[in-house]
Amino acid sequence: MLKTGTGFWREIAFLVFALVILPVTLFAMTYPPTIIEQGQAQRIFYVHVPVAWVALYAPFFSAVAGLLYIFTRNERFDVWSLANARLAFLFALGVLPSGMLWGSIEWGTYWRWSDERLMSFFVLLMTLVGYFLVRWYTEDPRKQAVYSAVMAIISALAAILTWYAIRIVEKPDLHPPPLLNQMSPKIKQTFWISVLAYHLFFWVLLRLAVRQEYFKRVFLRARAGAANS
Repeated sequence: MLKTGTGFWREIAFLVFALVILPVTLFAMTYPPTIIEQGQAQRIFYVHVPVAWVALYAPFFSAVAGLLYIFTRNERFDVWSLANARLAFLFALGVLPSGMLWGSIEWGTYWRWSDERLMSFFVLLMTLVGYFLVRWYTEDPRKQAVYSAVMAIISALAAILTWYAIRIVEKPDLHPPPLLNQMSPKIKQTFWISVLAYHLFFWVLLRLAVRQEYFKRVFLRARAGAANS
């Protein structure tokens, strides 16, 4: 009985974590002051940057799980690698429209191919696409997991490239420099609350993604067993 009760409250906690993203987003749109130079477009920052951070972190988790699979051949690590890669791709897709909208309002253009920061993130997105293409076109499950692990490592390297490009390129064509040390107290508070909320949201989605992948594999094996019997 205790186990059931604990599981129930754990599920409630995960639901709260998922729903907290809504009031936090509303809070970010109303509480902090507007930066005069950027106007209301600056509020995209409270969504764009936390989502981008998750898109940069998740490939590392995918790569670590992929390496563990290569060394152990334990399927659970492939499940975790795949789940993290899916969320990395999902959050990376979230970065693009928010960043393009911000760029359009602030700099008058959605995209500029000469911006090293934008291009480094584009490379990251393409490596994540490559991860799923490799997985899609490899039929042998064991080779699929190994090849995917290699692509996860490449994606993590692309994430490192993006992270350093944001900090090394001093005068990008279409991207603001890091501003954490220049924020007012209200803006800084709102930013870190948003970062926490989106990371909790990622945690909830990761848990669901891992569970969904386990269920999918069990179902496919059960169906294959029934077809062979």
